[in-house]
Amino acid sequence: MEVWGCFAGGTVSYLFRIQGTLNQHGYHSILQRYVIPSGLGLVGLSFVFNRTMTQHTSRLCNGYLTKNESDGVLHQMTWPPQSPDLNPIAMVWDESTAE
Repeated sequence: MEVWGCFAGGTVSYLFRIQGTLNQHGYHSILQRYVIPSGLGLVGLSFVFNRTMTQHTSRLCNGYLTKNESDGVLHQMTWPPQSPDLNPIAMVWDESTAE
């Protein structure tokens, strides 16, 4: 099962279950419906971590994120590929399966 969710400090968003294969259009929909609203609700000015997966770096998604950044809604940060030490959700999953 593939899900999307986010957290900041001690606050979490709802989880969204991804149905089927995630492509650029599905990720764009998640950005619009969940990422931006959740980020604004959790921390105000939000940060989006981009990975190097094709659907994350498509022109459609990059254009949407760049527009929101220029409107002052979010800041984009480069996310290094293959960086398990910078993957906080992996720590959450490890903790949940350890119990």
